[in-house]
Amino acid sequence: MNEKRDKKRLSEFGARLKHLRQNVAGISQDELAARCDVNKYKISLIENGKSDFLFTTFLELCKGLEIDPKDFLKY
Repeated sequence: MNEKRDKKRLSEFGARLKHLRQNVAGISQDELAARCDVNKYKISLIENGKSDFLFTTFLELCKGLEIDPKDFLKY
């Protein structure tokens, strides 16, 4: 694995999550945590690119944001 590349991807994913949460869904980290089975601390770590996560976590986040996973991944 390329650690530098992986950190960049996690950071980009986190920025996308934060953008969608704030600007599309218009909700706080607390609200997102309440909507899905991911705690606020984990959401914060993911948004800041400091934590890797499981695919099931990704699906839960999409459910909480009320978006299709394929739409999350569009650039």
